[in-house]
Amino acid sequence: MMIRSWLRWPRLLAVMLVALALVLLVVLAALISSYSNHREQLLQRAFSSAQSQAFDAARTISRSFTEVMTIASTVSIDLTSGDLPYQDITERLFEEVDKHPDIDGLAITFQPYVYDPAERLYQEYIYKTPQGTFDTLIGASYDYSQPPTDAPDSPQTAWYHGPLANGAMWNEPFFATGAQKVLIEFGIPFYQEVDGEREAAGVVTIDYSVADMRDLVAGLDLGATGYGFVISPSGTILAHPVQDVVATQSIFDYAEAVDNDALAEAAQRALNGEQFHVEMTDTLTGEASWLFFEPVPMTDWALGVVLNQSEYAPDSSQTLREQTTILLVVAALVLIAISLLVRLHRGRKQALWAVSLAFSLIGIVLIVMVWYLANLWSRPGNVIQITSQTALDSYLTNYEERSQLTNGARPLRIPTGVFVQAVQFPDPMSVTVNGYIWQRYPVDSDVQRGFMLPQRIGEEATLDEVYREVEDDQELVIWYIGVTLRQSYNPTRYPFDSRDVTIRLMPLALADNIVLTPDLESYALVTPGLLPGLDPEVGVNNWQMENSAFSYAEVTYNSTLGLAQRADYTQFPELRFTIESQRYVVGPFIAYLLPGVVAAMMLFAFLVNEHDPGEKAELSEALNYAAALFFVIAVAHTALRDGIAAVGLTYLEHLYILLYITIIAIGLNTYVLVKQPKAWIVQYQSNLIVKLLFWPMMIGALLVSTLVVFVYG
Repeated sequence: MMIRSWLRWPRLLAVMLVALALVLLVVLAALISSYSNHREQLLQRAFSSAQSQAFDAARTISRSFTEVMTIASTVSIDLTSGDLPYQDITERLFEEVDKHPDIDGLAITFQPYVYDPAERLYQEYIYKTPQGTFDTLIGASYDYSQPPTDAPDSPQTAWYHGPLANGAMWNEPFFATGAQKVLIEFGIPFYQEVDGEREAAGVVTIDYSVADMRDLVAGLDLGATGYGFVISPSGTILAHPVQDVVATQSIFDYAEAVDNDALAEAAQRALNGEQFHVEMTDTLTGEASWLFFEPVPMTDWALGVVLNQSEYAPDSSQTLREQTTILLVVAALVLIAISLLVRLHRGRKQALWAVSLAFSLIGIVLIVMVWYLANLWSRPGNVIQITSQTALDSYLTNYEERSQLTNGARPLRIPTGVFVQAVQFPDPMSVTVNGYIWQRYPVDSDVQRGFMLPQRIGEEATLDEVYREVEDDQELVIWYIGVTLRQSYNPTRYPFDSRDVTIRLMPLALADNIVLTPDLESYALVTPGLLPGLDPEVGVNNWQMENSAFSYAEVTYNSTLGLAQRADYTQFPELRFTIESQRYVVGPFIAYLLPGVVAAMMLFAFLVNEHDPGEKAELSEALNYAAALFFVIAVAHTALRDGIAAVGLTYLEHLYILLYITIIAIGLNTYVLVKQPKAWIVQYQSNLIVKLLFWPMMIGALLVSTLVVFVYG
């Protein structure tokens, strides 16, 4: 049957729907284009910035090693020109190490019989001992004149024959028995005139510690969590945040082990002098990353720079809004298409019900999609997680420089570790934590041992020292803790809320210049998703532990606490160990959402039930029905609020508020049916208008609520 009272101009309505669809198509195209272009621009800008960082880092390393190469080159030139007589080389070697104490060794090695016709081999080598002093080695300790071969028992003389054959070059890393450390060595030949011809007279070599190279690479400015590594011409890793792979593993062996041909190709092209990059999932951090390879000028090495893409990602809130807006326009287009398909403009009853159902289903899909997108982009981006020594050094550099200016010295770093064995939420605003905390102090430091937990509440707490020992030059102290900590908690998005268990750590000796640092070496893996520092048996009812990590927060105090050394600045990096957890939604859905949905269906069933207009008994029946449903809804609502101790209004409560309003609306509708049966809103087709609008209005209201809470609020 045609609803002629509503749709007097069906063709006009059809034209309007088509015109609206065309407008929305244009809007959708513009939104998608803007979204894509904006992200492309941000990605290009981020990529250029990251590439620039890698380029600058390679030049920084090159400058540092150019200074090392210059020392050896100058000695070589002076030997070749005769400005440095052979009898004065001992004095010259000591002069160089006095002027450049950072080098680990300097040697002059002669060709057979060149230094003294009566002595076949001769070398003078000054090197740094494990104690940091310099010692000398005069004379050849083995026959370095024998060239290396491919045999397993080949003499280790490539350091000498390589420069003679190829000119100035960096050699592969080796373990120096005298210095007891892994070194890399630069060699350059020097010459003499024999019968008017220039012949090689020997090699000048200069040593640089792999540990010093690692410190140099760790000091590069590569963002909060970026890190670098250096590879030799053979692919041997010369510097890397993971010390175990340095000088023991090749980038090519690693690429083969993980079946990553692109990584091997990128490394080889960089060693050939090209700039190259690949996108990969970093095995060290578990994050999507860019890996830039840059040739290091003046050397045959290549620098690899790994940068976390999330540091350069667009703002998550803006991305969520843009994606949701596109979804809304798509949903509107789908609804218009369905309306045209069922010929809504003709006003048939079946078409009206079809559009009502379509609107409701599309609304439900949109709500679920917003839940998904909000969870995808929910994590805040202002917390810097410390997952590597590189990230730690990068973060603390600025504070340490400020501290040096203020106190005349850099702060003492105290490595601190946390291992949580049990977590319990006694109430929404606190957490009880049991586990271990340990710290490492320099043996010769008189700093007071211990830490403070500024969130600690209550009188009952366990804080017992359970172990103490001296390891080399460090003192290890372990405490067992069982404390209740005050926590912040915002249940606004319940049941899609998250809860962080944060342990704030401060040094016990406030007056000392101390900064607590994560003891990263005590963890096998520090990838947040693998839950470092958390016992695998930890389980909290209704909560899923998602990740754990150390982080720093710049805590601002509005007081110096009466300490003179804090008078110049009041911001301090406070070490925090945070466990991020997400609520399981199945329980709250069954306990609180399901009763609400059932109540809504019962209200709709009451609404579609045929009522007798003008019959007063209908009003009494409606009131009784509404009162019974109100009681059920109120009980569930009260249980929800008691369970989470919410102060404001939570997301799931919007359903209950909507149900209260719906109960009142149905009561008013019944009243109009009884008292004003000729009213237009109830007269047509036995209250059809209200029946058609029930689900679209309810789902639409929930959709608006969802958008406000998760997206546009």
